[in-house]
Amino acid sequence: MRFAFNPGGQATFGASIRNPGPWPVTITGIAGDGGPADKHVFKIDRLAVHPADEATGVVFDPAAAAPFRSIRVAAGMELPVFVTITIPDVEMAPGSGLFFDDLAVDYEVLGLPRHQRVPMGFRLLVHSANGYVPR
Repeated sequence: MRFAFNPGGQATFGASIRNPGPWPVTITGIAGDGGPADKHVFKIDRLAVHPADEATGVVFDPAAAAPFRSIRVAAGMELPVFVTITIPDVEMAPGSGLFFDDLAVDYEVLGLPRHQRVPMGFRLLVHSANGYVPR
């Protein structure tokens, strides 16, 4: 997925977090980058989810999504996630870009806290065709 570099602008994309394990998990946090929030390249401005149940299955509908909160994902189920990021105001050379291809997910399984990088299945690229120097 590719977005044009627009310093301070926003980009929204959707991804799905699947629970492949045999037990339910509770997702407690999602970030676009790992590590401390003040060191993230992409700031997440909005995080929304559209939970599915076993009767309806996964519904990838951003219009029906609600703001993220801790949420249970049953074994074998998926959680559609909609992320709005702010594009950083950083120096960019012509033809360069910033990217990421996974989400940092905090969750609990069997009452134990865990952290894992979850592949999105695509690479999100913010591309600078002409370069940019912050003022």
